[in-house]
Amino acid sequence: MMLEGILLSAGVFAVLVWGALSVHVARVDTRRRAARAVGSSMLAALDREDLQSLSVEARVARVRPLLEQVSRDMVLHTAADAATPRAAAGVLNAYLLDRWGEHTLLRDASSHRLSRDVWRRTASLTVLFHLGHPRIYDLLSRAVAGADTDVASVAFALLGTSSDPRAAEILIEALKAQRHPASRIAVHLEHSRLCPADAYRALLVDPDATVRFWGATLLGDYPEVEWIERELARLVDDPDPRVRKAAIQSLGRTGDAIAAEAALRLLRDATPFVRAHAARVLGELDRVGAAPAVAELLGDADWWVRAAAKQALEAMGSDVWPVLMRCLGHGDEFVRNGAAEVFQNLGLLDNLIILEAASDAPSGAKVDLLRRIASAGGTRLTNSLIERVGPESAPRVRRLLETLGLEQVRTS
Repeated sequence: MMLEGILLSAGVFAVLVWGALSVHVARVDTRRRAARAVGSSMLAALDREDLQSLSVEARVARVRPLLEQVSRDMVLHTAADAATPRAAAGVLNAYLLDRWGEHTLLRDASSHRLSRDVWRRTASLTVLFHLGHPRIYDLLSRAVAGADTDVASVAFALLGTSSDPRAAEILIEALKAQRHPASRIAVHLEHSRLCPADAYRALLVDPDATVRFWGATLLGDYPEVEWIERELARLVDDPDPRVRKAAIQSLGRTGDAIAAEAALRLLRDATPFVRAHAARVLGELDRVGAAPAVAELLGDADWWVRAAAKQALEAMGSDVWPVLMRCLGHGDEFVRNGAAEVFQNLGLLDNLIILEAASDAPSGAKVDLLRRIASAGGTRLTNSLIERVGPESAPRVRRLLETLGLEQVRTS
C-alpha cells in the first residue's frame, strides 16, 4: 500500500509539473507571437513612404510610440539583422542610442560572460559598426582575438565589408595569429574592397608556411601589379609543397614568361599535386612549346598528374598534334592511351575518322594514323567513338575500324 501511495503521489506530481510547463511554454509562445507582430508593425511603420524624406531624428520621433512597445533586445536584434533595410536599421540604431545610450552598446559589444549573451555582443558590434563609432575597430580587434568562434565570425564579416585600412590590418593580423581558421579569414580578405596587395607581400616571407600559402593565394587576384610575378616566382623553391602549389596557381593567373619558366621547373616537383598544378598552368598560359615536357607526365605514377597533363595539352589546342604523334609510339601504355584521349578530346580523331570512313579511297597515311590512335586508346576509345558519331555514320565507322584490325570493336 505504501508503494502504491508513493507511485500515485509521483504520478500526480509529474502531471502537475507537466501542466505547469505547458502553461509556461504557452505563455512564452504567446509573448513571442505578440513580439513578432509588434516587430512586423515596427518595420512596416519605418518603411512608410511619407517618412523617407524626413531626417533620422524626425523618423525616430514619429515611430517612438510604437518602438516603446518593443523590448530593447528586439530593437537590437532587428537593427543588426542583415534582412532589415538599411534605412530602417538607421532609425533603430538612432533610437537605441537615444533611449539607452552608447555606453550600453559599448558594454555589450566589449565582452560577454554567458553563451546566451553572444548574440547581444555580436548585434551590438554590428550596430556600432554601421554607426561608424570611433571605437569600433578596437572592439572588432578584441572580438577576433578572442576564442569565441561566433563572435569572431561576425567581426570578420564586418571587417570584410569595410573600406577603412584598419580593417585589413586586423584581418591580416588575425590570419597570422591563426586563432581562428585562416581559410575563413582569407575569404573576407578576398572579397574586401581594400585590395591591400602591398600588405600581402610581407606574408610571402612569414616563417609560418600557412601564412605564406595564403599570401601567395591572395596575390593571385592582382595581375596588374608589376612586382607580383617576380615575388611569387621565388616561392617555387619553398620547402612546403602547399606554398609551391599556391604560388604556381597564382602565377598562372597573374604571370607570363616568368610564370611559364617556374611551371616548367615544377613539372618535376617531388609532390604530385604540385606537378599537376604546374602542368595546368602551362596549359592556361598556352605554352605550346612546353607540350613535350607536359606530355612526359602522361606516364606519371599519379592519376591526378596524368589527368592534369591531358587537360593542359587539350588547353594548348590542335598545335600539339606532333607531340601527340610521338607519344603514340611510346613504350608506356599510359602515355599512349593519354595521347589518344587528347586526340579524341580535341576533336581531331572524330573529324579524321568520319572523313575517312565516308571516302571510297581512304588515305594510307591517314588510315595508319587512325590505327595508331585507336590502338593506343584501346577498346573504350573506339566504342565511345562509335557512340558519338551517331546512328547514321556508325556503320561506316565500324567497318573502317574493323579493316584496321581492331577486332574488339563492339558490333552490337
